[in-house]
Amino acid sequence: MEDTAIVGENVEVIQSATTSRAALSWSAAIAGALAATAVTFLLISLGSGIGLAVTSPYGSGPSAATMTIAGAVWLILAQTVGFASGGFIAGRLRVQAESAPLDETHFRDGATGFMAWTIGAAFTGLVLAGTTTLTGIVAARAGASMAASAIQATGAQASDPTGYFVDTLMRSNQPAAPAANANDQRAEVARILANTVSTGQLSGDDRTYLAGIVSARTGMSQDDAQKRVDEVTNSARERAKQVADTARKTAAYFSFWSFMALLFGAVAATLGGILGGDLRDETALGEPPSVAAG
Repeated sequence: MEDTAIVGENVEVIQSATTSRAALSWSAAIAGALAATAVTFLLISLGSGIGLAVTSPYGSGPSAATMTIAGAVWLILAQTVGFASGGFIAGRLRVQAESAPLDETHFRDGATGFMAWTIGAAFTGLVLAGTTTLTGIVAARAGASMAASAIQATGAQASDPTGYFVDTLMRSNQPAAPAANANDQRAEVARILANTVSTGQLSGDDRTYLAGIVSARTGMSQDDAQKRVDEVTNSARERAKQVADTARKTAAYFSFWSFMALLFGAVAATLGGILGGDLRDETALGEPPSVAAG
């Protein structure tokens, strides 16, 4: 800030004693966020390489549970080291405001490191969201292709949400013979089982009809066929419950470990910003950085 004084015919420029500087340096925060993202990506790549090197598809390596825990711990470590580095860089690059108390300086340095974490976390979230969306699209196309092939092989009709009700409408009281329309019959049974799993119950008419098909194809008595139908449908419902429960637990574990990684990253970035600011101030005063005795 410059003050101008006019004395007679002379113009005198007086330099002000203080200058106005922003408490938060966005350029330093962005630089720290980019550095934190790069270091985190580097460490995650290293951890992925180590994990792939020690695992084996033949069961001779660590178990899946062990690798899951190790991967979660490594993710927290990568987030902590990465954002500590980013926060340190952000705090070191921030220009200190003159005549600011020490506590205020620490707060501003820590806030700059925290903002570096915020920008880095938001950028990482956008990248992960885009990657997840792309992966989902590819998986959906692959799944649709596989489903179409499977449906074509069994003679079923693709994309037919009313197939089960059409089967019910056209159902005969006499189950088809084993050699008659085997593929169509298997597709019809598959639709009945899918409806049973989705609704959670098997109607009496479906149970009797399935038992008739099983009896006709296997030569079993009607009672034995009904017992087999009950066992298979119960097993299918239990398997569906197990799959849903596994998916729920996986999502819960992923959310918990992601929270821990982000929390450790935020704390590390804030403390790194304060440390970077302290070293900046010591260097500016001409004092050598202090080294703690081990």
